[in-house]
Amino acid sequence: MYDDLKWSPAEKKIARSAFDSAYRREMDDVKNIIYEKVIKIKANEDVWALEKFLSDCRKNMLKKYDYRYSRLIPVFYRLYKDGYLYPEDLEGLNNDKIKKIFG
Repeated sequence: MYDDLKWSPAEKKIARSAFDSAYRREMDDVKNIIYEKVIKIKANEDVWALEKFLSDCRKNMLKKYDYRYSRLIPVFYRLYKDGYLYPEDLEGLNNDKIKKIFG
């Protein structure tokens, strides 16, 4: 779908930085949730619930964070909608790409 988009070396650098920033932001949220869950552990079952939460997070993030250039536009769109990517993270990208991401 986005295979025809060309990414200049400068855009690739911007995209990588934005991607990494969004990943760090989401991981910070995950770590905060984990911390809250850990301090609430009371029963053995709570440990397994935490393990399930972590496993689900990992699966979701592996699906979400796909750094193939042909997938970056929808990845960035989703990260923006999820609140982990900000418009200023992508300053310097071609306006056509910006429009596709932010509408």
